[in-house]
Amino acid sequence: MISKMSLICLLSFSSLSFASDITVKMTLSPAGSFEAKTTKVHGDVIKSGEKYTAESLWVKVDDLKTGIDLRDEHFHKHFNSEKNPKITLNNVVATAGKGSGTLTVNNVSNKVDFTYKVISDKKLEALLKVKPSAFKLPEVKYLEIGVDDEVEIVTVVDVK
Repeated sequence: MISKMSLICLLSFSSLSFASDITVKMTLSPAGSFEAKTTKVHGDVIKSGEKYTAESLWVKVDDLKTGIDLRDEHFHKHFNSEKNPKITLNNVVATAGKGSGTLTVNNVSNKVDFTYKVISDKKLEALLKVKPSAFKLPEVKYLEIGVDDEVEIVTVVDVK
């Protein structure tokens, strides 16, 4: 359950900045939710005129934390973090409140789109919605509770 959301969160917004914070919001079915967070995002977002770009942004899967150690352990295992330790967002281009990039999770790459808003000259807030199944992550269920196949990622990132 956690790995799908974490994956989306990492890939979507790891591309924004090192001093950024990312929150991956996962909805559980039939009820409930949880979040995975990290502030350890690597890479730079550069502003040139009205355009924002990043060559490569990435996070370590093991840096995503939910606040419960056992859930974190299962989450990292679900993402196969020993074999695929990073989530990357490459070739990021954004302008006029919309952007795109190539997200790689579980060694599967897909083009992703996101929206953003400017918070200040040096900060952006971005929103990305991702389907974990698109990255060949297995469905997660425990005691008939599963993670929905859409994860919302919200991040605030620094801009150079």
